Amino acid sequence: MAGVGLAAAGPAAVAAAPASRGPAESTTADGAPGAWGDPATGFAEAQLPRPVALDGTVWSEAPAGFASLTELGQSGTTGGAGGRVVHVHSAAELGNAARAVEPLVVILHGSIVFGSYEKLQVLSHKSFLGFSAGAEVVNAGFKLINVSNVIFRNFTIQDSYIPGDFDGKRPDNDRDGIQVDTSHHVWVDHMYFTRLGDGLVDTRKDCDLVTYSWNVFADHNKALGEGWTENVITRLTLHHNWIRNTHQRNASIDNTAAAHVFNNLLEDISSYGMLGRNAARMVVEGNYFRDVRNPLKHQGSGGGLVARDNIFAECIGDTGIQFGTAFNPRDSYAYNIDPAAAVPALVRRFAGPAGGTESTPAEVILVALDGTGDVGSIRAAVGLIPSGSARAVTIELQPGVYREPAVIWKDRRNVTLRGATGRAEDVVLIAEGGVTLWVAGDGTVVENLTVTSDTPQTGDVVRTTGSGVEYRNVTVLNGGAG
Repeated sequence: MAGVGLAAAGPAAVAAAPASRGPAESTTADGAPGAWGDPATGFAEAQLPRPVALDGTVWSEAPAGFASLTELGQSGTTGGAGGRVVHVHSAAELGNAARAVEPLVVILHGSIVFGSYEKLQVLSHKSFLGFSAGAEVVNAGFKLINVSNVIFRNFTIQDSYIPGDFDGKRPDNDRDGIQVDTSHHVWVDHMYFTRLGDGLVDTRKDCDLVTYSWNVFADHNKALGEGWTENVITRLTLHHNWIRNTHQRNASIDNTAAAHVFNNLLEDISSYGMLGRNAARMVVEGNYFRDVRNPLKHQGSGGGLVARDNIFAECIGDTGIQFGTAFNPRDSYAYNIDPAAAVPALVRRFAGPAGGTESTPAEVILVALDGTGDVGSIRAAVGLIPSGSARAVTIELQPGVYREPAVIWKDRRNVTLRGATGRAEDVVLIAEGGVTLWVAGDGTVVENLTVTSDTPQTGDVVRTTGSGVEYRNVTVLNGGAG
């Protein structure tokens, strides 16, 4: 890598690289898999699926969008290419690799679990690649502060959620999956973010030349936040991401010079979809929104939101927003765009790490606020049920006060939401105004719990739009049920 020196020695706790077993084949009938062209990237050694040419390329060797540009002293986003390849299997090894001064290709193996939460400092010129299928980081995240040229690909970041803190407002809860501050040339590709403490991903404070592609953001309150600055500098691209079963920031884009959002799939969103704020300039094209409340929003008096060729299916609220003028993405880079109608099948098939992100749920999913359950929130439990499932699943709530808006989506049928003790007063669902519990799934049973709002209201606290829904031993306070 031109202009970057290699340190004499890397982190002491990082394991030496084993012999490579060669690249994995891509399991697709859409075309013959290509070959990795540059062994220095580490993509072959990490056994990433080989690139497949469609209209664009899945598992491409280089990013599309703003992270591909040669600017700010960096020729595209290459991560640790040309540096040593190190394989990590533990929290200590991963932390040491992230903090290393030299360029590194860091290949993650298996489940790397942190006993107490840590947000790992990442220095410049790093590639973090999940080995083959199944790599994950549990109860940790990454922070990039004043760095450049970093790649994340092919692994999961999950389970730093603090039960009871759905809004992420506790002083000790800054548990983002990836936090990017004042950094440039960052590419996040084929990752899976779920059940984290604060935002799944935050891009803040004058970042530039960032691309998020082919990722899954799921089962959480806040998905992607961009902004936290009065300067209008940031240029970022979001393409072919799958955002599902989230509440807000899908994405929330504030004061960006250019945000290009194309060919993303948004499903089961309960507050709002894509939000342009203040001076943000956004082009939103070829996306597919399904069952999204307020798919497009704009706040503030500056900037511009240009939306074209999007599909809104079973959505409620704002869909036709156009505000001001934005920019022409093709003035910055070439790109291929898929028809919006093709996006659901394409993104569901290829987004996220190798091996996929959905599995068959247990018959009973236990939710508890003390950390003893399968998950710590109702939203996370719903997320364990695959979209389109008709399998009977019980979500059992241990005693406590669950402060979150809960939704049983229309594409999850035959779900039972049940308080564990049989006493409605032991399990309380509460939210900050509006609908606390929305039941859209056919055949849902709700029993043995109390549903309320934090303040009395004239509107519905419980809303039912599914058919064949039953309520048994349910108390409704501070509002109605409709």
